Amino acid sequence: MKKNSFDFTIPQRQSYVAILMIIWKTYRVLIKQVFPFIVIFFVGKSAKSNYGNYFLYFVIAVALIGMIYSILAFFRYYFHIEDDKLIVEKGIFGRSKTIIPFERIQTINFEQNLAHQVFSVLRLKVDTAGSAQKEFEFDAIATDQAHALREIILEKKSKLKPLIENVEEVIEERKSYKSILQLSVIDLIKVGITENHFRSGGLILVALWWVWDNLSEAGLDPEKYTEDIDPLASGVALLLFLGFLFIVMAFLFSLIRTVLKYYGLEFWRSDNGFKISSGLFTKKDTSALDHKIQMISWSDNLLRKIVGYYQLSLKQASSIAINNKSSINIPGCRQDQIDMVTQALYGVKAFDNIEMESVDIRFMYRRMFFLSLIGIPFIVLGCFDSKLFFVIGGLLLIIYFLVTSYFRYKKCKFGHNGKMMMIRGGLFGDKAETLPIIKLQNVEINQSPYQRRKKLANVTIYTAAGSVTIPYVSYDRAIQLADYLLYKTESSNKRWM
Repeated sequence: MKKNSFDFTIPQRQSYVAILMIIWKTYRVLIKQVFPFIVIFFVGKSAKSNYGNYFLYFVIAVALIGMIYSILAFFRYYFHIEDDKLIVEKGIFGRSKTIIPFERIQTINFEQNLAHQVFSVLRLKVDTAGSAQKEFEFDAIATDQAHALREIILEKKSKLKPLIENVEEVIEERKSYKSILQLSVIDLIKVGITENHFRSGGLILVALWWVWDNLSEAGLDPEKYTEDIDPLASGVALLLFLGFLFIVMAFLFSLIRTVLKYYGLEFWRSDNGFKISSGLFTKKDTSALDHKIQMISWSDNLLRKIVGYYQLSLKQASSIAINNKSSINIPGCRQDQIDMVTQALYGVKAFDNIEMESVDIRFMYRRMFFLSLIGIPFIVLGCFDSKLFFVIGGLLLIIYFLVTSYFRYKKCKFGHNGKMMMIRGGLFGDKAETLPIIKLQNVEINQSPYQRRKKLANVTIYTAAGSVTIPYVSYDRAIQLADYLLYKTESSNKRWM
């Protein structure tokens, strides 16, 4: 592809495929808002009344208006390059003009869902410094046009080096990157097996509750189909069957979600950043520059320990609201691959001479006390109703919370060596969060009434990519730690971004 294949100085539109994308986004928002009413219309009694017909006409009218609006929005959306600025003009009734200097552009990422792949187009996302959200997002641009636009922006951005210390290097060919990790289908299956199935089970429970609630609103009474079940005669067998079914569903959900999300995952290292590409139906190509990465964390669980896998997360400063979307998550990493990442960013001896400290033991006692209170109502209910099942369940809950509180306390540690901060934690697995001290933006000390009486405090360290908290430190140690960290940050001449 030649650099002058496209003349971006002339205002251009997106691919016509963008019309479909805009219509889909409009309808998706609409469907989320009116879906409960649609369920009521088709299942409930209102479908047989004139009100149901009026509602159907209303939905059709809104759908037509949404389609017309999406088409007009496409034809009123232009972009072009003028000097060292990217300019986007859009708006139907009112016009807006967004001017983005190239030096403000942090990353340019691509995304392809199934429809994008069919029509050979890309969704292009531009993230800039100093805004509350992404400046703009192109819904669909031809693949060669998107790569040409990115190349021109980064090439012109590289010429602004006197103004910018960190510039994303223009790298088009994969061979320019050093491969860190590639996940095969077998690897993905292993990763899916070692996922957090409790989280998947929670999502399934929320979905089932939502369906149950909407069936009730639609005029159906799900309880009447279960009221004839004898809870004593068949309750145990039914409970075991439902438990087994729930475990299978949670396992399959985790496995399928992992394969779809991380299919074809490749993770590379360049001279000044990282790049990750993954996805089956939605392919994402995301970059993370060294100077934007604020924290690195990795964690495992009981299943991951068996196969030696970690979940690696690169948390970067972003103009987007801080959430998981501003992080790059790489599953199936081994320790040597994590070492490659940390050494590339911080150096070989970055974590040397870090002396880890434990938090106060009252952190464990408080957790034990308050969490154990959850099991007491079950024991009381079982004693009053003479139901041994509730008593045993309450005792098991208390034992579980006692054991987990102990593990949580034993693994909760923190330390630094003057350059790097490390916070460790975890329950049955292990978790480590690391950040250069010069990256922190603020340190906050909080005390609950109990902590004030016992001269304890929580220390929260804030960065441009979120925060980490060290719980239950002696108040004097918290003050000393905060003063030292702020001193190291303010006395450093190195740029944090």
